[in-house]
Amino acid sequence: MEKEDQVKYLANVYHVLLADGEVDSVETRVNEAIAREIGAGYFEQKAAQQSAEGEQFEFQYVDRWSDRLRNLEDILFAAFCNGVTHPSEKTQIKTYLKPLPIKQEQLDLMISQAKQRHEEFKR
Repeated sequence: MEKEDQVKYLANVYHVLLADGEVDSVETRVNEAIAREIGAGYFEQKAAQQSAEGEQFEFQYVDRWSDRLRNLEDILFAAFCNGVTHPSEKTQIKTYLKPLPIKQEQLDLMISQAKQRHEEFKR
């Protein structure tokens, strides 16, 4: 994934984390883990955070379809990471989902996997 796409990807995740008004230490660790998994470094993380904190932020989709789905998986994982999904996080997830042709059963599976991933992360 190109650096520009890494920034978009991480900004989408961070924007959802910001939806409830704060990013706690667990959410920060999850965000850093996601960044490592996609090969993003310190500068990409900082650029993503700055982008996500902007008042006019809108979700930006990476070019590859598989990366868009992976981004959704990471957004769901991040939303579950503090044990409670805030209503504003749910709203942001729905906004990210709008242009993606994903069926409810596919989304349900992704949610289930994100919850399982959260349980494994806590260990």
